Amino acid sequence: MHLLTQRAPSTNPPADEVSAFPPAGSAPLLPVQPAESAAAGFSEPRVGSPERQSRWSLFFACFNFTLSYRPGSRNIKPDALSRQFQKEDDNAQVSASILPGSRVVAALTWDVESRVQRALEEQPGPSACPDGRLFVPEHLRSQVLQWGHDSPLACHPGVARTSHLIAQRFWWLTLERDIREYVQACLTCSQNKSSNQPPAGLLQPLPVPSRPWSHIAMDFITGLPASDGMTVILTVVDRFSKMAHFVPLSKLPTAKVTAQAVLNHVFRIHGVPKDIVTDCGPQFTSTFWREFCLLVGV
Repeated sequence: MHLLTQRAPSTNPPADEVSAFPPAGSAPLLPVQPAESAAAGFSEPRVGSPERQSRWSLFFACFNFTLSYRPGSRNIKPDALSRQFQKEDDNAQVSASILPGSRVVAALTWDVESRVQRALEEQPGPSACPDGRLFVPEHLRSQVLQWGHDSPLACHPGVARTSHLIAQRFWWLTLERDIREYVQACLTCSQNKSSNQPPAGLLQPLPVPSRPWSHIAMDFITGLPASDGMTVILTVVDRFSKMAHFVPLSKLPTAKVTAQAVLNHVFRIHGVPKDIVTDCGPQFTSTFWREFCLLVGV
């Protein structure tokens, strides 16, 4: 194996090109093993050679060395920097299968997916469908929703998990809205899943009155077909005797009209009660109604 040894002092080559070499006489250099064509061209410069190669040829002329070519198959210990680093692909597929071939029956496919694929063969989906997902025609969407929510694979998940499962394979324009409506209307989920609402308070039954018309209840019946121009009924019920008065009205009245109707049809006949039970309608929560109740002593 040939080593580079300095033969005689020589003129200094350009500093920017030889700064990587140690000073002359400091230590012998390693053998030089360029490619075959490069070794021949470097040792025997020709007319028309690159200027840079000519300068290096003049520089190495002062050393006693021989250029030899070694094929890559024999050069088992190359310089690490002369080989390009190749990063291993983390996503590379494993060539060997985990299961033996005798255990593999077929690729896993769902019946609903096969039906969607057959439907798309007859009528292809829109171009807006994302890659890797199947467009679901309208007549098959209910089956896809049932597969993604009601099937044993899904086990009635919530909106987010149902959407995640279906969106892995299928797509249509109103997918998110249809999933939300389907899950909210699921009878099985409504009957078996616990409520996320706060517990209701304890019931507080009303006391039993001691005489008729001392405690009354009032409400409106709306949405009735018109009869002589009347579409609303004001109902006033005595909680003791269950006797009732029904006052027809043309429309849902204001608080002032309600007070006038109660005064003419109930208070005028049975007197002023001690207690009135109503809902939270605007007629019974307004300032006018509260002032009216204060004036009559209710």
